[in-house]
Amino acid sequence: MHGLDALDGLAAAAHEGGAKAHLDGARLMNAVVASGTSAARRVRDYDTVSLCLSKGLGAPVGSLLAGSAAALHVARRYRKALGGGMRQAGILAAAGVYALEHNVDRLAEDHVRAAILADGLRDAGYKVRTPDTNMVFFQTPDAAAVVAAVAEHGIRCLTVAHDEIRLVLHLDIDDNGVERAISAFRLAR
Repeated sequence: MHGLDALDGLAAAAHEGGAKAHLDGARLMNAVVASGTSAARRVRDYDTVSLCLSKGLGAPVGSLLAGSAAALHVARRYRKALGGGMRQAGILAAAGVYALEHNVDRLAEDHVRAAILADGLRDAGYKVRTPDTNMVFFQTPDAAAVVAAVAEHGIRCLTVAHDEIRLVLHLDIDDNGVERAISAFRLAR
């Protein structure tokens, strides 16, 4: 089970067990753009949903929380009790609005670049999973050594296992950046 079936199944399992279901929408818009399935449909069965405005969408900070009035009331109380929130955050809110209005459709560019990067890594001899969105996962015997080697060329990435690396494409990475990354990973091989 994957994709929409998995999302639906998780929400159903939570509700069957008497729990609420929350969807962490850190990369929700990437999934929407890649799949063509609307955000409304993807989150349909969830009680609350968060949407990150910085991951992929390019806002400097910020997340949104959606849910019932009662759920949001409780969330606001916890936020205040734990010291969350910002005063005079209008300029940051404006950046979030801009991201939603201008950067959702352009996520498709990140997905195309991720596919190009994956092909380049494959050509360089790495075992690469075919990316669904803007993330590329690939294997190498010593991931930490490769991360250190490409860092010398200005490429920042992280290991997700001793033999696996994750790369994330975003609006600040253009075609030249992808080519630079492929070159650095070739040298690190």
